[in-house]
Amino acid sequence: MTQVIACLTPEGIVLATDSLATWFDQTGTQKHFNLKKILRLGSHSALVSAGLGIGVEMGLSFQKFLRDRREEGIEEIVRLSKPFFNDLYGNYLREKKRVPFVERIKDEGPDEQSPLKGVYLLIAGYSFKDRGQPYHLQLLGSDEEGISIRIYPIAHTVLIPRSLSMERRLEDGRQRGSPILHLLDLCQTFLKKRSGEEGEVGPPFYLATITPAGLQEVMREGGEK
Repeated sequence: MTQVIACLTPEGIVLATDSLATWFDQTGTQKHFNLKKILRLGSHSALVSAGLGIGVEMGLSFQKFLRDRREEGIEEIVRLSKPFFNDLYGNYLREKKRVPFVERIKDEGPDEQSPLKGVYLLIAGYSFKDRGQPYHLQLLGSDEEGISIRIYPIAHTVLIPRSLSMERRLEDGRQRGSPILHLLDLCQTFLKKRSGEEGEVGPPFYLATITPAGLQEVMREGGEK
């Protein structure tokens, strides 16, 4: 299970996630592997996926789609996202209905039996046009299979799965004007705590910021840059 954190501040956007992904082999035994879940969409934008493993594939497809179009503006990225993901998710659902259950279990990828029963795609970016509100967050997803992709209403802070205590901590820091690096420290501390509590959240942790300078990966668990 992925833990995703995003926080929009006047200074920029904070993104954080663990890298542990889960799948089940033919005997039903749970297996883990590491996967980078923050995808660069452009110089000033990124996507993070959570839930079903199809989210990672959808994110990579969207990344290629934007690169082929040479699209960088967050407004256009957001506009294109829902119809693009709806098409991919619809194809996924139709294909899954055609494949026998035994074959699905054998061929499933990461997180296909995740405790998060839906797929979630968080898009974050900086606008070159909107100086009044330059930072944008959009959460898309489907709570359960069989439902099309929709846009969720969100505030300045997003956690998937939710943690009300962490949301309050980040929101308090944001309202006090805490430096963006302090918020990153809070995220890393929270991810370390979650990894100690649950076997499905684990390092390395990926943390990034989006500011006028662009998307920048800040640190990983273990001190890697």
